[in-house]
Amino acid sequence: MIRTIIMGSAAVAAMLSAGSAGAQDNWSYSGATGPANWSSTAPACGGAFQSPIVIEGTEPVVMHRLQTNYNVTPVMMQNDPAGVRLDYQDGSTLVIGAKVFVLKDVTFRTPGEHRVLDRSFPMEIQFRHESLMGEVAMVSILVSEGKANVAAEEWLPHLPLEPGQNMRRPDVKVNARDLMPHRKDYFRYMGSLTTPPCSEGISWYVLKTPVEFSAQQIAMVKGIVGENARPVQPRNNRIILDARPQ
Repeated sequence: MIRTIIMGSAAVAAMLSAGSAGAQDNWSYSGATGPANWSSTAPACGGAFQSPIVIEGTEPVVMHRLQTNYNVTPVMMQNDPAGVRLDYQDGSTLVIGAKVFVLKDVTFRTPGEHRVLDRSFPMEIQFRHESLMGEVAMVSILVSEGKANVAAEEWLPHLPLEPGQNMRRPDVKVNARDLMPHRKDYFRYMGSLTTPPCSEGISWYVLKTPVEFSAQQIAMVKGIVGENARPVQPRNNRIILDARPQ
């Protein structure tokens, strides 16, 4: 039996805003304000359905395809406590069956947060989408070391280097779809945001096929953000679906 978490838009919006300035200003990735202590200022971080997790023990199922209707657009590039983030202009959508989600931002984690069986990854790219009902869909792209990513070369040299910096370059345009693999088979599970406020009720779609970045590109991102990956969280009997898109 497949269990899902269904939340109204008001509930999701309230949870996403729960980590207002107080909670968000008092967390980091190490020391006394590191992940082990996030729940002291953001209680949801101690919940039973947290992310990331190890992808294992999956159940095969036929599910909808992920249709990415992303536009080529300038983005606001930000260096914030959660990492390097590309804020996307409205108008790009993810369609899953009858549901439509708007792409909000793209965040880079080093190392990767999710593991697949015993395999870890040096980087992970997370695409955050929201529906008009307030539902959140996270699409995760795992990154392996290999050849240089041509799409990333266009904007990597322009990333803000200092924490708190942001940069908008009208001449630098991004199509987020170019950061995804051609095949979009995925694992799906219900989890949470991986930074405070750690809101639960988030649909995660972890693509099975990694994309490649060169060692130099990965080192460039890591050199800017450091290590910004939350440790894997207990699965707690959640079902992880091995989706075979129809």
